[in-house]
Amino acid sequence: MKRLFILASGLALMAACNSSTDHSEHRKDGFSETPKTPEDSLFQLVMDGHDVGMAKMGKIREAQKKAQQALDSLNKLSGSESKARFQQALMDIQEDLNYAEYSMNTWMEEFNPDSAKDNIESRLAYLKAEQDKVDKVKNAILESLRVADSVLKK
Repeated sequence: MKRLFILASGLALMAACNSSTDHSEHRKDGFSETPKTPEDSLFQLVMDGHDVGMAKMGKIREAQKKAQQALDSLNKLSGSESKARFQQALMDIQEDLNYAEYSMNTWMEEFNPDSAKDNIESRLAYLKAEQDKVDKVKNAILESLRVADSVLKK
């Protein structure tokens, strides 16, 4: 009985594996290996932008903390022109970091991966617009981190 169960399980597993090799099925997510349609390619570009941005969110929060700590330390020092310039630079960094974080969160809330699935032309237009948006978000994240790293390392 035990051997029969193992044999049946093995056959079911092989059947499941063989059914997934149907190459005529179109990819509808960002996780398949190769895009097969323009829709797949655009969706992948949108997801790539998202992934780059999300990978940096921890660094955004870390840089926000460092900028706040630097501002707190500066506030304890006596006033000078260089202190005021550095203080303004730190506040600008905080603003850019906050905007980058806000942009990513807003984009993720508004993105609809199932938008216009029944109308390919509308879907392609939607995905192209989302690619543009997510690229702007990604660039805001990377640029704010680049500036923060250069100023906070001083």
